Amino acid sequence: MDTIILVSILSMAGLGAFFAVILAWASKKLFVKDDPRVEKVEAALPGANCGACGSASCQLFAERLLSKKVTVNDCVPGGEKVAEQLASVLGVESQATEKKIAVVHCGAKSGEKKWRSDYQGLKTCQAGTLIAGGGLSCVYGCFGYGDCALVCPFEAIIMEAALPRIDREKCTGCGVCVKACPRGIISLEPGDESLPLISVACSSRDKGKVVKSICSVGCIACKLCEKNCPELFKVEDNLARVDIRKIKEDTDWKKPLEKCPPKCIVKL
Repeated sequence: MDTIILVSILSMAGLGAFFAVILAWASKKLFVKDDPRVEKVEAALPGANCGACGSASCQLFAERLLSKKVTVNDCVPGGEKVAEQLASVLGVESQATEKKIAVVHCGAKSGEKKWRSDYQGLKTCQAGTLIAGGGLSCVYGCFGYGDCALVCPFEAIIMEAALPRIDREKCTGCGVCVKACPRGIISLEPGDESLPLISVACSSRDKGKVVKSICSVGCIACKLCEKNCPELFKVEDNLARVDIRKIKEDTDWKKPLEKCPPKCIVKL
């Protein structure tokens, strides 16, 4: 019996020693040396882990950048400043990036929203969309529950009178709020401060008569904006649209704002 126990102990000890040698060899053979640039790259990033770059975190973005799966310009929130810092760390050139800002295409405040039923469900935009449209008469309008404000990693959105207000100074154009809005009423627009940021504060594609019956500040597709400034405004699918990139020095962009009956064309 003692011999059997001794043999068992020696066998286990031998196996342990064998696997220890294998593990030691594997750890040296398979060892991957950390790239010292990872910390420098990550330090240059905003650190918001917003996912706008397509990576789950800033650390993952740094690793993907070093493996050349992304570029220094792919950090949207960081903009040109971060792109230049990353380019300096990696010894590459950065490209000019266009600053963008989130814009809300709905202007109906709390007292202007009309409801067809008394919604008693969870007060989130996602829930309201899933449950009979949340009782809001306009199927394109903002619920005002603030899902966008909750997910903004830079605290650039605050709710005022049941409408999101974008802080242009804090907004980085990361696009997280765009993805969070189930109604699709937030878009990223050029944020060049040399251009007036003009927007159509409406997303409804209903006919004018329907819009007027449920919203006093909705676009009625009257085409006065298009008539007064055709180089900037077009009315398509019952909704006015504006392209501020086409603004020139002699463009009279103020006239459509003055002529718009529901005043849904605004300068932000």
